[in-house]
Amino acid sequence: MKVMGINGVMEALKSGKVNKIFVLKDATNPRIKEIVALAKKKKIPVVYTPQLPKEARGVMAEISPIEYKEVDTIIDKCIREGSFILFLDSVEDPQNMGAIMRSAEFFGCAGVVIPKRRCVQVNETVAKVSAGAVFHLDIARVENLANILKKLKKFGITVVGADLDGEPLRNVDLSPPLAIVVGGEDKGLSKPVKKQCDFIAKIEGYGKINSLNLSVAGAIIMYEFRRRLHEG
Repeated sequence: MKVMGINGVMEALKSGKVNKIFVLKDATNPRIKEIVALAKKKKIPVVYTPQLPKEARGVMAEISPIEYKEVDTIIDKCIREGSFILFLDSVEDPQNMGAIMRSAEFFGCAGVVIPKRRCVQVNETVAKVSAGAVFHLDIARVENLANILKKLKKFGITVVGADLDGEPLRNVDLSPPLAIVVGGEDKGLSKPVKKQCDFIAKIEGYGKINSLNLSVAGAIIMYEFRRRLHEG
């Protein structure tokens, strides 16, 4: 897999997943020079090239495949840290997946769980849009999202789904350990997944548009989780 752009390449480098760096010969951006210096320090080959794809913006990395975690590892981490797990149900747009994974890492998510089918997988677009956050996240792929959510109840993990027909977010319990479930762009939460949610939360709007992009909605719930923890 290849990662393009300064932020994504830098985060991939920090995570230790880079095999080789490609740098545009006439690149002058000081941050690219930082990347080259770090790569050399880590003894990672740097190849200077006269041409790179436009979206690379002067630097590209060849990385090892994403190493998916066991879902039980993420559950244990969530309980131990008093944190939250992000579940993505049928998210098909890599831009949205990358954006919400960036937010998940920013807010200290214990891990992200995605289904093996009917959901975009972690690819080059997801990695780029996430600004390299995917390289710092524990990510698990599972056969059946609803079955995993059902399992969480045995561990005392509250499951909160995001959907338009829910209760206002301010009224929903977000006590840790928590699972936040966000549905796909068109259909939202699937019925089997929705059935396993302890609460359904909605973010109230005050304009004429009745909903938010899934990555924005997810980020608001994650922020609210951290805000309440901070305020006690």
